[in-house]
Amino acid sequence: MSFYTALTGLNGAQSDISATSNNIANVGTTGFKRSRAEFGDIFATSPLQNSSSSIGSGTILKGIKQQFTQGNISSSLNALDLAISGQGFFALKPSLTSAQTVYTRNGSLNVNNDRYVVDSAGQYLLVYPVNEDGSVTAKDLISALPLQLPVTSGDPKATSNIDLGVNVPAAAAVVPDQPQFADGYTFDPNNSDTFTNSTSITIFDDLGNPTIATMFFIKTQTASATDPTNKFDTRLVINDTIIEPDLVSAVDDAGKQIFIDEFGAQTTTVPDDNYFLEGKGSPLYKLDDLKTQVPSTAANIQGELTAFDFGEEGDKLVEIVTDPLLYNATVEAGKLTDSDIYWGKNFLTLNVDSADQPVNIDIRPGKYNATQLANEVERAINEAYGDDKKIQIVRNVDDEINIDLSKLNADGSTSSLDAAITVDLLTDSYVTSQQVGGSNRINLTGASPDFTRDEFLAHVQARVNEALNSYADDATQKAALGIEKLQFTRASGATIDTIYETNDTIEFTHTSNAYAGDANNVGVASSATPAATSTKFLVYSYFDNKPNLSVYDGAKSVSATPANVPDSSNNGTNPLGHSVMYSTTENTLRIYFDGLNSTAGTPFAANGKIRLSGNFNADEVTQAQYLNGREFTISSVQYDAGAADPTNASGYIQINTTGLGFPDADFNVTLTNGDDLKVAYSPSTTVEAFFEGAQNVYEDAPVNFASKKIVLRETGTAKQEYPGILAGAGSFSGFDAEFVDGVDGTLDKLGLENADRSEDSQWVDELDPPVKVSYDEINQRLQFTVDRTVLGTGTDSNFNSFTIYGKGTATDTNNLGLVSKDDAPDTLIRGGEILSGESFVADGEEIQLNDKRYGITVDYNSDKKSFKLSSGTTGEQIAAQGALGVTSTQKASNIQVGRYALDATGSVVDAADYFSGDNNLLGVGLTKTEAEFTAGKGLSATSATALGATATEPLNEVFRLSTTNGENVFNVSVNGISGIITIPPGFYVGSTLAEALESKINQIMDPVTGETVGGVSARFNASTNNFEFTTGTSGDTSTIKVKGSARLGLDDVPLGVGTIPKIFNLVQATNANGVALYVNADGKVVETPPENMVEGYYPLYIDEGELTFDKTGKLINPKQDVHYEKQEEGFSISLDIDFGSSTQFAQPFSVLSVNQDGFTSGRLDGLEIDASGTIRANYTNGQNNPLGKIVVANFNNQNGLKQIGNATYVETAVSGTAQVGEAGAEGFGNILSGSLERSNVDITEELVNLITAQRNFQASAKAIETTTTLTQTIINIRG
Repeated sequence: MSFYTALTGLNGAQSDISATSNNIANVGTTGFKRSRAEFGDIFATSPLQNSSSSIGSGTILKGIKQQFTQGNISSSLNALDLAISGQGFFALKPSLTSAQTVYTRNGSLNVNNDRYVVDSAGQYLLVYPVNEDGSVTAKDLISALPLQLPVTSGDPKATSNIDLGVNVPAAAAVVPDQPQFADGYTFDPNNSDTFTNSTSITIFDDLGNPTIATMFFIKTQTASATDPTNKFDTRLVINDTIIEPDLVSAVDDAGKQIFIDEFGAQTTTVPDDNYFLEGKGSPLYKLDDLKTQVPSTAANIQGELTAFDFGEEGDKLVEIVTDPLLYNATVEAGKLTDSDIYWGKNFLTLNVDSADQPVNIDIRPGKYNATQLANEVERAINEAYGDDKKIQIVRNVDDEINIDLSKLNADGSTSSLDAAITVDLLTDSYVTSQQVGGSNRINLTGASPDFTRDEFLAHVQARVNEALNSYADDATQKAALGIEKLQFTRASGATIDTIYETNDTIEFTHTSNAYAGDANNVGVASSATPAATSTKFLVYSYFDNKPNLSVYDGAKSVSATPANVPDSSNNGTNPLGHSVMYSTTENTLRIYFDGLNSTAGTPFAANGKIRLSGNFNADEVTQAQYLNGREFTISSVQYDAGAADPTNASGYIQINTTGLGFPDADFNVTLTNGDDLKVAYSPSTTVEAFFEGAQNVYEDAPVNFASKKIVLRETGTAKQEYPGILAGAGSFSGFDAEFVDGVDGTLDKLGLENADRSEDSQWVDELDPPVKVSYDEINQRLQFTVDRTVLGTGTDSNFNSFTIYGKGTATDTNNLGLVSKDDAPDTLIRGGEILSGESFVADGEEIQLNDKRYGITVDYNSDKKSFKLSSGTTGEQIAAQGALGVTSTQKASNIQVGRYALDATGSVVDAADYFSGDNNLLGVGLTKTEAEFTAGKGLSATSATALGATATEPLNEVFRLSTTNGENVFNVSVNGISGIITIPPGFYVGSTLAEALESKINQIMDPVTGETVGGVSARFNASTNNFEFTTGTSGDTSTIKVKGSARLGLDDVPLGVGTIPKIFNLVQATNANGVALYVNADGKVVETPPENMVEGYYPLYIDEGELTFDKTGKLINPKQDVHYEKQEEGFSISLDIDFGSSTQFAQPFSVLSVNQDGFTSGRLDGLEIDASGTIRANYTNGQNNPLGKIVVANFNNQNGLKQIGNATYVETAVSGTAQVGEAGAEGFGNILSGSLERSNVDITEELVNLITAQRNFQASAKAIETTTTLTQTIINIRG
């Protein structure tokens, strides 16, 4: 057995020597992996054998294992010598038709006769297919292909794309702005002054012929505040031919086409689902033309030149009247030449934003400069379109006001009137009983009559006056009031039906115990002669078409045959015997009289007031125009010094006419009847006359309620402890018109016939009442004051305080804010103290039941001397999705302005014909053809919104609003109109409090202009537990600010401001001749509009060939290639140039990069193989084309590979399937071109192994030899 055991050792040593010899033999083989012999021992025993005494049977070869460690890398000059640095094998095909794949680390490759890349055994290198950019198109063995090298790069290719990156100098001057181009700029490639910089590029034509293309850069714009960009135009010149660039679409950073709506807003996605551009043309709009945004505008009408001269600064005053008796004094009545008075009733009709029907407005009487008039018209318009409500008097609740007065007693206590003064608000006053359209202005028979605020305040004042007068009818109550010495007689006439156009002097008798008359009928105070009479003269003046009343103590006829009275120089003044003489050279008017008392200087005196009236001859129209009914101031009185009787002398009064508007020619008046002309003198201090309701209808009233009745009353010294004689003819009797008497005479026309007059005793001065009513616009409440000089301490009344409350039986505050008697506070009477009611809401019917419109404006232009009326909204008619952000149909801002045609009384001729008249003051109307309408433009403005913070407690649940810390008081400002809102304390939820706030806010009034807020909505949002306030007006002048308690989230509400959307005024591109340009369906610029064009949204373009840089030097346009093309005989070019890498820095001009894709035909000139295994072929024409990417494979068990020679392996079941990938990826090494992996055999180690194996072999041979010797010895012994 020992022989065989030794023999196995000998065989094993032989195998080890063989493996080592093979390694040594392949030490120079590329990619060779050394092998190692692995052995196992042989040991055999039987089950019954004792293993501890068993001897092994030798050794056996278990296998030859490859050692796949990295071999050394050596360099070479052959690009196809490849090595893998790291894991992996090259994949090869044994033949083009073989289905087998073999693997090797041997990268020694070459090209066979068919241009395939193969190894030394002729096996084909496999690569992945790639795109032109070298990216792999398929990454698996099935798709892998043998690599074949093309000999040429193909046919010549004309240049179609150029990548050109340059830096243009930031400091370069704008070329067209240079002095030499003052008469116009023209580009010339041969003149360096016409461009900034240039660079040349070699390109190729279709045949591969090279040519030079030169790109010129011309700076055209430097960044500014309005446009912070720098611009360079480009010109491409080839063979002295200038190639114009094609149209360039504006695109975003993602390369998507930019569209604009009709206002220049940009988008890449048109919101209209039915929109498409294909096959359609469009107007040509360019990005550079979208430079300046302007606000959207409201529709407006600019009137013609105003008929009134407001002066250069617009500060001259025009007078507006609404009293029917003054209508004839207005321009509207035909007084066009010398009148500055205009009719305020039916002043303007207008329709704003296409409302259901136009509105008709009145403006308040007064004198206005241009700006004030514009503000008043604006107020009236917004009131007419607003949501103001009337004040409602609820019967049995609000129909009573009680006034109580208190005195301070000597012991310090106070005592009040035995019975309060009760004011019945549901009894007619001159305000409610005025006839309007055949019936009372306000019908008080209903349960709850409604009043406008002005009507209400005037009516309340009138009813207070009446209640105070009636209270004194009782002797006891009169004594309690202490007003006995304040009584006077008041007479009033009947309503004047039509304006009386004749001047007249009415003589009447005043009977009173206050005075007796002297010889000249001048009233002289006298307490000694009760019930004396005096003659008075009531002058009804129609001078300048304005009815006027004045009372005088005397009247004297003008002399019909005056003497030639000498002047102070003793020169005769009247040789021709004129009754009245006017001299333009002296600016004097002389009126001659007989029977003057020169010794007493009566009845005329210097600085005295007179009024001239009478009948003028038919040929004295001019004289009457300047004299009849006019009041004058006497400058001097001249008597005839030579008169025989100085007490009955002739003379004249002289009047200085400077500034009185007299004509430029002298005139005289000659009378044929001494009674034809009278001069009233000595204005009465005991009797006065006025038209009822024409003034002071309540404190600071901006309106009047003229009843067209004459009031005649005692005043001044005529007020007495006992009133004038009321029995019989009364205090005023014996009325006699001087000039027009009888039926249809002056008395009849003025309502002063005996049967028409009524008289009563009063003590309240209706023009200056002792208890005044007013309205607090800021706090929205009634106010009352008591005149201390009439009823206060120190007077006969001697009252110290007063109180005012609602109905005597009431237990709570009524709807007018008047508290109950028990809650009524005392207010002192010291001078100016105000008793204020509580805040209240006008909750009657709406004043105007029209469509609501807010924010209409009226402005005066002092340069144009005209008024402009504008809608309160902006924008034009736009369909839903017709512009960006317009999700529903937008109505157009619109305004139509005019006036009703008026009849002879200032009333409307045809209520259905709103625009048939003219408003000369505003320059609008039917015949005002030069008034200019401008339609609204753009988008609708937005309202202001003030958003409260979240409340500190849930307001969708019932909560109590108290007066603690002013919790129920809110400060609100809307559009600059401020008010203090007081909400009644009580229980609310968020929504009901919002309703209360909304009502209060919308009746805030500007105390100066009278404009009310209106249109504000207040909402409570239950989901966010906060309040939101939105104005009815819109635009950047629309503001709202609300401040309330922190509990409600209103302690710090940001100011809400509306907005006006800004738009671009689109400017369609034109050619040099100004012809509008279009883009047809093929993308070409044309001058004729295409038949089929897009609507609503338009593609946007940039200026052809223009480079735009931002202020940092970054190129912002174009974002895509610029196309240059020119096709003509002998010349054909089509280029796309990408300027994307260009910059504009403060550096000299330089070319940063330049590449072009054209080439001539070329042959293979070399290969490039990168670390990822991408193989690129270089050609003589400069082309560099990717051919493929080398397949790299790896295995889970490399030792399981089967070696088949030439350092090549095939996969087995033990190695597992090949895992393929790209070089450099995870699990795969990099490709090294021009390198080879040497054998991983270490020759020193192998020689040592060889010596070891040899010794093993010798030992085994010695064992055999020893065994043979022993065997032979044993045989010899046995033998």
